[in-house]
Amino acid sequence: MSHPMNPLPRQRGFTLVEVMISTVVALFATLAIFQSFAVSEGYRRTATSGGDASFSGAVGTYLIDRDLRMAGYGLNTAAYLGCAVSGSDSGPPVTAINFTLAPVLITAGAGTNPDSITILSSGTGMMPGPINLTTALAAPTANYTVTDAYGVNSGDLLLLAEAGQPCTLAQATNTPTNGASNQNVVQHAVARYNPAGGLGPNYSANGVVIDLGPTPTANTYRIQNNSALPNFNSLVVDQLIADQFGQPVAGNVVQLRAQYGKDTNADGIVDTWDNVTPANSAAWANVLAIRIAMVARSAKPEKPNPTTNACTTTTVAPTVTWNDGTTTTLDVSATAPSGPAWQCYRYRAFHVTSSLRNLIWTPS
Repeated sequence: MSHPMNPLPRQRGFTLVEVMISTVVALFATLAIFQSFAVSEGYRRTATSGGDASFSGAVGTYLIDRDLRMAGYGLNTAAYLGCAVSGSDSGPPVTAINFTLAPVLITAGAGTNPDSITILSSGTGMMPGPINLTTALAAPTANYTVTDAYGVNSGDLLLLAEAGQPCTLAQATNTPTNGASNQNVVQHAVARYNPAGGLGPNYSANGVVIDLGPTPTANTYRIQNNSALPNFNSLVVDQLIADQFGQPVAGNVVQLRAQYGKDTNADGIVDTWDNVTPANSAAWANVLAIRIAMVARSAKPEKPNPTTNACTTTTVAPTVTWNDGTTTTLDVSATAPSGPAWQCYRYRAFHVTSSLRNLIWTPS
């Protein structure tokens, strides 16, 4: 305890000037840190955005190319290409099935809107060929009497075709047994793909049955805008026969373009590229290749110029240069977001050309 005559030693603190100086120094240091963080964040956003676009485009292109390599498998005759196929899936829900009998069908988008691509192939493990009917059908629900039912199994999907007639999708409900009395009869009882009243015309003895196997592929790839997220576009696939629609494939895909490669002078070499649908089976037989171009976008936009408030991240539409040296511009301004906001994003363009080898190798 100190003596009253001996006061406590005098204690000194920071002066107001010192406090103000230290505060200013701290503010400058904070400003420098935040500026460095903003720059590093910009670099990070640029790197990750480019990576997102590259990944989405690579995945989408790979999956379409994988289906294109099998396109036309099992469609072993060109005589019926282009016919309109109708079918029914009892579901639930009951769904009508409609597609064109072609290895690849391009549905061109209006203006600069994306195209869609439908790819068809058989799911059988054997090398299928058309099976001739030997007896005309008395009704759409009748069984099919054929020359040889070898390879047909219960549950296989069948395609009935005849020149000048639409095509019909049906389902085998038996496995014909060699040596049995019904070895050449494919039963057509009510099943998932066989409605009670039947479908299609009464095919004559000139008709054929094509076995598509238990799981044929009829996939439509298209770009879908998610209404809940107006700035998000994705590549989706509709599995027409499996009754699955809008299955996501890759996000932030904003453009899809496709062209047929046609041999118009019968020399076995593609000489024309366009998206005009062939008019008949002979024209379909001239389609030897397909090429597609896809554009993927970064998931997040870059910040606009702080002075002009304008986006300058992308100033020109992406392009692809094909194997023949031609260049195609892929307009992405029509995809959400519309207007000049599309320039705030980064884009990656991908392209692939695939020969329709299964159509080239058909016997007729």
